[in-house]
Amino acid sequence: PNGSYEDVLDKPPDPNDIMDLIKNDISSEWNSVGMELNISMNDRETLRRDISLTDTEKLERILNEWRRSETKPVTWRTMLIALKSLGRQDLIRKVIDYLQMPENYRKYISMNNYSRITF
Repeated sequence: PNGSYEDVLDKPPDPNDIMDLIKNDISSEWNSVGMELNISMNDRETLRRDISLTDTEKLERILNEWRRSETKPVTWRTMLIALKSLGRQDLIRKVIDYLQMPENYRKYISMNNYSRITF
């Protein structure tokens, strides 16, 4: 079947895949992403005060904390729900397009070039 992504929705995403898919578009919203993933206000406040980190690094730490503490199920579905809550239909489309690729193709793709791929 071409491109059924339902079977991967409840699998844990590779953190590099998520970062490469969304970092260019949503890094500035790292705090909102953290809120959607139930990262504690304390952890988010600590990140907010750390001026040595870029927004992209803060987003990466939010995602790592989500994976480490499992504040919400660590699945693609959870990420899509978070993006929906943030009104990021553009990123939902990007993630679903990615998940619909055959798995071997997803593994093969250089995700650093993801933004240049058109569908």
